[in-house]
Amino acid sequence: MTTGLTDDLCGLFFKMCFLKIMILSYHRVNPWYDRDAITVSPTKFSKQIFYLLSKNFQFLTTERYVQEFFTQKSNKKVVISFDDGYVDNLWFAFQILKDLKISPIIYLTVSYIGTNILFPRYKDTSKDRFLNWQEVLQMTKDGVEFGSHTLTHSYLTKIDRKQAEREIVESKKIIEDKIGKEIKFFCYPYGDFNSEIIEIVKKAGYKGAVVVRKKGMKITKFTLPRVGIYAHNNNLIYRAKIWREYIKERFY
Repeated sequence: MTTGLTDDLCGLFFKMCFLKIMILSYHRVNPWYDRDAITVSPTKFSKQIFYLLSKNFQFLTTERYVQEFFTQKSNKKVVISFDDGYVDNLWFAFQILKDLKISPIIYLTVSYIGTNILFPRYKDTSKDRFLNWQEVLQMTKDGVEFGSHTLTHSYLTKIDRKQAEREIVESKKIIEDKIGKEIKFFCYPYGDFNSEIIEIVKKAGYKGAVVVRKKGMKITKFTLPRVGIYAHNNNLIYRAKIWREYIKERFY
């Protein structure tokens, strides 16, 4: 199928359906790992962002997204989010977004920030490290929003309540103390949550929480749906994911 025909079909679906707004979920952006599922190359990332711009999408902060999502004021709007807090978010992704005056949100795995801890899938302490607090603070000054992804990226439903509370509450407080701003949004590691975890997140003072959409999931401010973007998503799949998400909003 040609790109032109794909866009024509996507545009037709767009016109037929009542459209809302969405959050795109990324992890890493760098030129090193073309076979790593959660890594998107800078070239591909740039093309994806420029595609949205070419279709006249407006880029929102997460707080503005929540306001507009639940009041149904508008459509064709998008938030760019990143999970974990890898340093390549600064080196590559933000350099692209900054030039376009787009402010993303990065959900930090707080106990890994400024350390040499790596996720098991990675080995290079230079390329695969997380942001440090000086970098986080500078990005904050440059307009990047930060949220919490817990302290240690745990499955929250598989640990005891006291530990889950610590992961959720302390991670928020640490980021706030480091950057001097309120942390309003939370991201469930592995998309793992239940009603008890949601209540902890609410009581901790977050304004909302995000998760990649699951079938049959009820959408609330504490289960805000995201669209995951991965290395194996070519241009066709990427565009299909975007327009399919809008189509879903017609029926969910």
